[in-house]
Amino acid sequence: MPLPVALSLVDVTVRYAERIAIEAVSLEVRRGEIVGLLGPNGSGKSTTLAVAAGVLDPASGAVTVEGRTRAANPAAFAIRVGLVPQDPAVYDELTAAQNLTFFGELYGLAGSDLRRRVARTLARVKLTDRAQHRVSTFSGGMKQRLNLAAALLHDPPVLLLDEPTASLDPASRDSLFADLTRFRDDGHAILLTTHHIDEAEAGCDRVAVLEKGKLVASGSPSDLLLAKPADRAVLYGHLRTRPPKYLERAITRRLGTGVELEITGRRLRLSADTSEQLGVALATLLAEGIELDAYRTPAGALERALRSEECGAGERP
Repeated sequence: MPLPVALSLVDVTVRYAERIAIEAVSLEVRRGEIVGLLGPNGSGKSTTLAVAAGVLDPASGAVTVEGRTRAANPAAFAIRVGLVPQDPAVYDELTAAQNLTFFGELYGLAGSDLRRRVARTLARVKLTDRAQHRVSTFSGGMKQRLNLAAALLHDPPVLLLDEPTASLDPASRDSLFADLTRFRDDGHAILLTTHHIDEAEAGCDRVAVLEKGKLVASGSPSDLLLAKPADRAVLYGHLRTRPPKYLERAITRRLGTGVELEITGRRLRLSADTSEQLGVALATLLAEGIELDAYRTPAGALERALRSEECGAGERP
């Protein structure tokens, strides 16, 4: 029997002045599943997440969380959603426990119930031993786990994450997805945004693809295993340090025709028309002093599927 729908968007359109950010987007997320919202930068992913969280009101269409609309009861809507922004929204000068206590009070929690929830949530994100440490001493991965804890504190059925791995190293990214898998198995409905195809393929039960504000494909990664061969070779990497913009532009010019380089935070995506070009491009990066902690090529199934559907072929995912 299908799990109940926790989050529903039906024909949702959002406008910024005269510009349409997303148009007639319909999407469901059920309890016990992770849905990845995939698309290039500017495709409408963050806008979709914001309207799902109730931060933005749609120009048309309906957003419901467990059948409730924000307009009918803003408090009942908000308490059922946990939002994890891309940049950690926690306070460096406070301890982990103090941060969660602060956010819990904003949700109307107090007393022994709040203390119990703080302890339980820190345990869920494996930060119990750092409860009394100031957040200024935390690594990026630990801050993101505390960011996640703040969204989980009131135990919402719907969890929304905006580019949750953008600033994480590979080990922290894998740890985050392990946490999300556990939360999914606990019955949460999880919607996250990403423009990394390999991440969506490895970590999500279903994928929804946005292109220029429109939902152009959806289904499980296996649903999208279409047979067309990949028309480009792709490599994903994690930078030890991000190069300055002038060096990034200079390297991009040296890579030549048919090669694309995208750097987001400390994550890198390199693509080329052929595997031979990709190898030469990688050698160029290393020769120019670009230091990679790790890099890999994707399994490729979802990349092939998206290109076979012409969902942004030739653009960055």
